[in-house]
Amino acid sequence: MEQEKVINKTSKELLQQLFDRIKKNNLDVDTEEISQAFTLANESHIGQKRKSGENYILHPVEVAEILVDLKMDTDTIVAGILHDVVEDTLITLPDIEYIFGADVRKLVDGVTKLRNLPRTDSKKIENIRKMVVAMSEDIRVVIIKLADRLHNMRTLKYMTPAKQLEKSKETLEIFAPIAHRIGMSKIKSELEDISFRYLHPEEYQEIKELVNTKKQERENYTKKVIEKIEKELEKHNLKGEVTGRPKHLYSIYRKMIEKEKRFADLNDLIAVRIIVNREDECYNALGIIHNLFIPVPGRFKDYIAAPKINGYQSIHTTVNGPDNQKVEIQIRTKLMHQIAEDGVAAHWKYKDKKYKEKKSKNEEYYAAVKKIIEKSTNEANEKEKTKSFAKEVTGDVLNQTIFVFTPKGDVVELPKNSTALDFAFQIHTQIGYRTIGAKINDRIVQLNQTLENGDKVEVLTSKNTKGPGKDWIAMVNNHSSKSKIRKWFKDKEFLEKSKEGEQLLEKEFEKLGLKFADVVEEEKVFLYMKKFNISSKEILFYKFATGDLSLDGFLKKFERKQEKKLEEVLEAEQEKGNKRKERSQGGIKISGTENTMYRFAKCCSPLPGDEICGYVTRGRGIAIHRKDCKNFEKLMEIEPNREVEVYWDEEEIRKNTTRYQFNFLIKAYDRNGLLLDIIRILNEYKMEIVNVNTNILKENGNQLCLIHLGIMIRGREDFERLANNLKSMKDVIDIVK
Repeated sequence: MEQEKVINKTSKELLQQLFDRIKKNNLDVDTEEISQAFTLANESHIGQKRKSGENYILHPVEVAEILVDLKMDTDTIVAGILHDVVEDTLITLPDIEYIFGADVRKLVDGVTKLRNLPRTDSKKIENIRKMVVAMSEDIRVVIIKLADRLHNMRTLKYMTPAKQLEKSKETLEIFAPIAHRIGMSKIKSELEDISFRYLHPEEYQEIKELVNTKKQERENYTKKVIEKIEKELEKHNLKGEVTGRPKHLYSIYRKMIEKEKRFADLNDLIAVRIIVNREDECYNALGIIHNLFIPVPGRFKDYIAAPKINGYQSIHTTVNGPDNQKVEIQIRTKLMHQIAEDGVAAHWKYKDKKYKEKKSKNEEYYAAVKKIIEKSTNEANEKEKTKSFAKEVTGDVLNQTIFVFTPKGDVVELPKNSTALDFAFQIHTQIGYRTIGAKINDRIVQLNQTLENGDKVEVLTSKNTKGPGKDWIAMVNNHSSKSKIRKWFKDKEFLEKSKEGEQLLEKEFEKLGLKFADVVEEEKVFLYMKKFNISSKEILFYKFATGDLSLDGFLKKFERKQEKKLEEVLEAEQEKGNKRKERSQGGIKISGTENTMYRFAKCCSPLPGDEICGYVTRGRGIAIHRKDCKNFEKLMEIEPNREVEVYWDEEEIRKNTTRYQFNFLIKAYDRNGLLLDIIRILNEYKMEIVNVNTNILKENGNQLCLIHLGIMIRGREDFERLANNLKSMKDVIDIVK
């Protein structure tokens, strides 16, 4: 491959090139100040080269020329020339402020801070876009950054392939969308096309060749349409500039992908733009066009009456042109065209147009253009106007949010005035609770240290921390952080009071000669909780501790004579039959006793086929539990000597003479007829229903139904068949045994 020749222009030629561009754009700027900035940048960058081999000064001059084409003010052009000197040379920000003033310093500082953007996943790209705007503090910083990125993309061929891909991806994901949202369509289109070329070279080349193949044919057809429109406008004495509008390659590629069409199937590649002087003439021109050509239904949009969020105004219509080809036509005024091409930058020249529209949460970061237009004042001095514009563009809207980095480089969005402790709670509530310290930009700080845009924040945590202190409320400024801290104290108080209530009950039951662990499992406790709509024992204990429920009234339900000791109960049972004699009792055999009263525990509803264990209760015989029952395991931890050996009477079970009550829960999406359908299935299985209860609740925006069922059933196998049938219903979410 032949090495490209590198031609370095002299400093004098570069400066003259910049002045020629200023003259071409009829720009009223301070050329002496611009010349002074050029001299400083040229001397500071002396000896530095671009990857192309050219003197580095060429880059800031090219950036300045882009800003001149955007008709920016003197300070912005000066800052464009100086945007790299602080990062790459010995010149400091105080030096810049001393020579060029505070505004230029802020602009250069803003661009310097945006030098290295974090790498992140696609879910957080929007945060980086907003961060670029918010960290800029002045919208002119964004414009300079876009000009800087545009020239770097124009010279991307000198970079390594890996760097080309990295920069193109970053440009397509971050900078092109920002250019679009602040209305700078020319820059946006060029950034997209260059990125497209490096990210998808084959597709780029294919579309480019397809466009060029039919270029002459399309140009001839467009010329024909333009001539017809010009004659018609002239006939109606309407002055307007009619031009062909080229489609850029990336937009064609996007349409092919999104609409799943081939290049030949795209019907709006022929595009014409009509530019008139006044707004009312736009609608006159629209009427003329629709009389001349038949409009395509559903392809008309009036962005003049309802401008886009970035200030864009134009009328769009698609018509059936000559030979029945579809032609896309845009109609706008000169002012609208300037704003459509250069977006926010256009307002440095035109500041008298008003726009009104609604803003989404993300888009309001890019709606500063309209905000300043709506608030525009009538200062006499144009330079003061410019300063006022720059200040108001990033006023209240942008200053409501800051963006900081995690140690891994992820971007976190926070409200203005957030502290290091706010950041911890934003990352995760539990991280906030375990926080013991913080670092900002690798320096240990107080937890109430206020964060600034671009800070790198690291949270120091400990698993052994006792949690938030009482002074933490004063260390955070965000409502959500305050709520989380208050919740922690509320939860802590609940746990402490609940434990206090539990200990109180335990002492009172001890006075009555009762074991706490036994009593709290009795049915009357659950009935009491149901009466007062209490969902857990912890809440019950809490209410006794706080006095919300009468402890005396509850204890009266348990006043009775002291029961015999466990040993006496066992001896009395053993006297009724020979030791180890086994006798069938409705399907259950109990080792060592006969004619002993027993019952099936409701907490686990054992069925034939389950492994079972017996627990000797006080005065209520033996409770039969499933071996894996959590309540039984807790009882055995407290009083293991109350366990007796029990097992199923297989002979009686085989006779199919005994049925057992079994309780279970169905969780399902609520609908009319749900319970009726479930009952039909139970009838098919000849299941006798002994009780049914339903509750309605909301979960994740859905209305759910909890159906508590008690049925008579022969064994575990029968229930599993029933459960599988119930689960096949589309509304059933789960069956809890």
